[in-house]
Amino acid sequence: MLGVRKGALAGVLVAVCAVTGIGVGQASAAGVGERAAVKGTYSVDANSNVRTTPHVRKGTVVYTTTKSRPMDVECWTRGDDVNSGGHHTNVWYSGSVWTGSRYLDDVYVWGGNVNTPHDPPKGMPHC
Repeated sequence: MLGVRKGALAGVLVAVCAVTGIGVGQASAAGVGERAAVKGTYSVDANSNVRTTPHVRKGTVVYTTTKSRPMDVECWTRGDDVNSGGHHTNVWYSGSVWTGSRYLDDVYVWGGNVNTPHDPPKGMPHC
């Protein structure tokens, strides 16, 4: 898996198991632990807006991270060009963000807030 933070994934898996009452081995066999391996799991910075589109003014903010959160990235696209925090890019990532209690699916996060080796990482599919 690319960019996987094993500690973050383990924490998510344990939390899911605690809520559902199933064991870690059962969760992995059921596909819960495999969700992160689809395209790549990366961390999203604290204080990052999670949006419905890759646009600052057109998309609705559905969640703002209060601490670093894992994101299962499905693909990347070009959206609004943003220059913030020393990063300047128009790359946005689409996928699912873990809030600490549930996944927000089919959302976008600006590339400057998603910790990838490059924007976009080599081999990641375009949306």
